Amino acid sequence: MRTSRLGRRLRAAAGTALLGAALLGLAAGPAAAATGEPHHTRYYLALGDSLAAGYQTLPGGGEEVGHGYAQDLARTLGARAAAARQAFSFTDLGCPGETTGSMINGGCTFPHAFQGPQLTAATAYLKAHRKDDLTVTLDIGANDVDGCASGGSLDPACAAKGIATTGHDLGTILHALRSAAGPHTRIVGMNLYDPFLAAWMTGAKGQELAALSVPLADTLNGVLDFQDCVHGVPTADVAGAFSTNSLLPLVDLGGQRVPLDVARIMTWTNMSRGDIHANDTGYQVIANAFLAKL
Repeated sequence: MRTSRLGRRLRAAAGTALLGAALLGLAAGPAAAATGEPHHTRYYLALGDSLAAGYQTLPGGGEEVGHGYAQDLARTLGARAAAARQAFSFTDLGCPGETTGSMINGGCTFPHAFQGPQLTAATAYLKAHRKDDLTVTLDIGANDVDGCASGGSLDPACAAKGIATTGHDLGTILHALRSAAGPHTRIVGMNLYDPFLAAWMTGAKGQELAALSVPLADTLNGVLDFQDCVHGVPTADVAGAFSTNSLLPLVDLGGQRVPLDVARIMTWTNMSRGDIHANDTGYQVIANAFLAKL
């Protein structure tokens, strides 16, 4: 049977529209097709170091990745999208051991899902999703100063150099992210808890180190907060959630009276076995700090 010219045009137009939608990853699903509403996807991109990657050690030895604040946050954001009858997509580029320098230039030694520097992969992702509803979280800077407190002492010169590097490089990172981001992209940074507070538990010398570590954490967090502010990025107040500056009140921890900030580090991270990373409880606290800014 001969097909009319109008019929051929309609089918050609429909085929072109469907192909374009498929290429954009926005092809309407059954519900969208039934209502005539366009399909909409919310995206979440996690950037940073081992905290973003969801790294932590296990009690019997070994380690795991992919069980941290980004996954906790993705569950909540995914549930919100589902409640709004929207699709949800989560991508985690966090690399354990990442410094601000390696994020810019490459060289993260832990196996990761991207080629080249994390920042290059992140900006490519943002450019590909410039028109989409996209949330981005970022934590970086801890590894720039992590080695400055060891052996029961604090190296002020090392700390000063690490903090200066963090401030300079974070400015570069945020500028690149903001430049690549679209009008519907929300970027949220975070400040850091102070794992060195755990030294309090080791005696008088350790308590001195713990006390000295708080001004170091405050200075580093001040730099993170400042760069976020300069680039129009809200900061998830993880330090506040962990009560980093709260030497009082004293609370009970295993039959011992310790400052509140020490107790939270010992119960919300794995520092009881020398691992600076948050545990499941701590990661949820971090996720909640991000949610407060979204």
